Amino acid sequence: MSTDSLTIPVRFHEPVGRPVRTNRADQNGRRARVVVLEPNDTATTPDRLDEEFDVAARLPVPACPDEVARLLSRVRPRLLLLKHSLESVDDRIITRCMSADVEIMVLARPVYGLLRAPAMARFGGLPWIRLRSGVGRPRGERLKRFFDLGMVLLSAVLVIPLIMMIAAVVSFTGPPFYLQQRVGAGGRLFRVVKFRTMRVGAEQTTGPVLAQPNDARITRVGRWLRRSRLDELPQLWNVVRGDMSLVGPRPERPEFIVGFHQLPHYDLRHLIRPGLTGIAQLTGGYAATVEDKLRCDLLYLNCRSMRVDLTLLLLTVVELFRGFPRG
Repeated sequence: MSTDSLTIPVRFHEPVGRPVRTNRADQNGRRARVVVLEPNDTATTPDRLDEEFDVAARLPVPACPDEVARLLSRVRPRLLLLKHSLESVDDRIITRCMSADVEIMVLARPVYGLLRAPAMARFGGLPWIRLRSGVGRPRGERLKRFFDLGMVLLSAVLVIPLIMMIAAVVSFTGPPFYLQQRVGAGGRLFRVVKFRTMRVGAEQTTGPVLAQPNDARITRVGRWLRRSRLDELPQLWNVVRGDMSLVGPRPERPEFIVGFHQLPHYDLRHLIRPGLTGIAQLTGGYAATVEDKLRCDLLYLNCRSMRVDLTLLLLTVVELFRGFPRG
């Protein structure tokens, strides 16, 4: 199941304010040189890149990192354009492009519209989005941490009474809170706290099982909490502790990750702190496949910024009132 199958209604916006600047010609009027990675089949999206750039080469994906490195050294392009899904980008290719000062842009898909105009550009008749390194810079990570703590502090006057009320309701059927081991940044294990949404002892006979959209183990109150995502509210404590961030890939249970490592670049999710919300939660919810979630997580990993975080948080607030129709 590809990311194209996600049906969230989004639109691509033309750049406004300060658009992405991509020099298509140098001071002598020569067109910028680019390398294109694209699927080697008839379904490849047609483009007019040759009209705007000096296309030095078109390589099929998945591309060999060593072959790409040799090509970058030989032709010295300004851009590498990827006309394929994000998981086809080998992290070694990203590293070598950074070393050669070659920017990477990926063909935008409908779900990428969540990132809005600042990350978007349009050339060759197609929309593109700029990627950045998956490894966070210390200054940017510190700024994100201050942002997380500031948002938690500002919302505390509303969130704390809400947590107390929900805890009182859930306690009628057992303990209100539930602790569960998850995998965080760097593969470090931590205990996430959330409202209990399943009956007590739900996994005693089955063991760890991924929750389904209409899981029979979920209580009546728990179903409402999951639909509204309010069951995740106590994880603000994990944000304060530094285990999590407000925005990022959702932390998974170690029992499930053992089977997910077969997916290309799954470990890249652990380069940054996991989050309360993210692109995957806003597009696919509990019904999204592991592959769909990974695509969204890789997108966020490569395109995250304070502006993107704020946009995703605002969209999350909107979905709280809409009731997260995807369950």
